[in-house]
Amino acid sequence: MGMSLLGTPAAVAAPLPTAPCGDGGVTAGDTELAVTLNGLLTMKMRGYLDGYRVSCARTVVAAVRARGLPREAAVVAITTAIVETGVRNINREVDHDSLGVFQQRATWGSPAQRLDVAWATSAFLDKMLRKYPDGSWRTAVVGDVCQRVQVSKYPERYQPQAADGQMIVSALWPADGVPRAQVIARAKTWKPATAQRVPYSQTKQYGGYRADGSGYVSMTLGLAKPGPITTVLATGAHTRPIKMTELLQGDLVIDPVGGNTARQVVVFDRWADAKRTSYWAYQQRSGYGTDHRVVKHGLTTGTQFRAYRPLTVR
Repeated sequence: MGMSLLGTPAAVAAPLPTAPCGDGGVTAGDTELAVTLNGLLTMKMRGYLDGYRVSCARTVVAAVRARGLPREAAVVAITTAIVETGVRNINREVDHDSLGVFQQRATWGSPAQRLDVAWATSAFLDKMLRKYPDGSWRTAVVGDVCQRVQVSKYPERYQPQAADGQMIVSALWPADGVPRAQVIARAKTWKPATAQRVPYSQTKQYGGYRADGSGYVSMTLGLAKPGPITTVLATGAHTRPIKMTELLQGDLVIDPVGGNTARQVVVFDRWADAKRTSYWAYQQRSGYGTDHRVVKHGLTTGTQFRAYRPLTVR
């Protein structure tokens, strides 16, 4: 399975010929997400993601979702793609007769099939399900599942990439729809503006979520634990920009600029006055903890706060 493509970061960046990964091509959101993830990944792909590779990962994740399988299956597939090709749809037989994002041999299918990322992903999943009947793959080690499907000469290379595979999938896998009232109900569970409020922390967790601003907001939206950071919340993976005048309960106001101590995100609750000069918001606030207070974020001249609508809120 594409052994010459494994190994060093230099191999990840090698200028091999590739085919598009999906009908939509590379979107602006793909490119933006690549920039964000490059600073978060820790292993082989760190610094090497671009819009094209994200478009390939997005197509793989969509194929898993189309099969009705859980996100853990996407983690196995993306982890495999990281090792095999650096998440590229390679369309030249570099290693024997291997092709595609998973470097599948000719025995898997025709060249056209193997270069169809959705088809290749489905074929990968078919084999995974055959090797692990009755959902047993879900309790197995990710790297072991990858190896059982791929039968690689280098089985030890998969598991070290699993955490980055999880991070990529978390950024691309939308959460289930959440009613706006439920977002607010969840916000209240951290006891905002009371003596029982959750203390702010960028290193500790509460209920599996980071006890910082983005962790708190991720909890209110029901996103995967421990929650994406603020810069990721502001990407097309989770939100779309809207005007401040369009804010509804459960929408977000985000300042994604600067270091981790400067970035902020709040959950919009309601306007505080008829002229809409301020509003009530829920926030996990540095130096205080969970709060519910009146703010003007995004309403003043020169502000870096912008309004965003979560993709999964209904």
